[in-house]
Amino acid sequence: MKFKICYIQISDEPTNDIDLDTLSALEDYLEEYQGVLVIVSHDRFFTDKVTDHLFVFEGNGIVKDYTGSLSDYSECLVELEKSEGSSPIGTNNDDENKQQSYKEDKQVRMQKMNEHKKNKKEMQKLEKDIEKLKEEVSILEKQIEESSAEGWSKLAELTDKMNCKIASVDEKEMRWLELAEMVEEVESQN
Repeated sequence: MKFKICYIQISDEPTNDIDLDTLSALEDYLEEYQGVLVIVSHDRFFTDKVTDHLFVFEGNGIVKDYTGSLSDYSECLVELEKSEGSSPIGTNNDDENKQQSYKEDKQVRMQKMNEHKKNKKEMQKLEKDIEKLKEEVSILEKQIEESSAEGWSKLAELTDKMNCKIASVDEKEMRWLELAEMVEEVESQN
């Protein structure tokens, strides 16, 4: 049985009473942090920069799971409020049916919005990964050129590494294209 160590960092209002240089250093650190990060903050700019998943405590024991930033969530709420205000109300049975239908539609919209945000985040991560892999391929190409006198085994080893990186780039680019199509489809519907 394998165990995975998971690091959790909990920060309660981490931006209170710190200067801009310290804030910038904290943001940089948290953006690169590989563990689970739990932040309690009213600083929307900060939370938007370092988080991509929210647990929104709405009261009365209701906690919403949302993929995206705090700004994304607030935009989603504004859209929901706009659509709520425009629905006509008829009889009590009609009201109950409309409310039930609206709740179901709201859940579907929230799921689609979450999926859309998740796809965009994955695209951003893929872009960074692809850029890094291309830099590694470039370094390997230079190493191949410089090591031509070291023998075939060294060249074969470097060429295998480079081919693996190129295959990874191709795979990530294909995934990026799939995600781009999904994002474009959602954005064209809105």
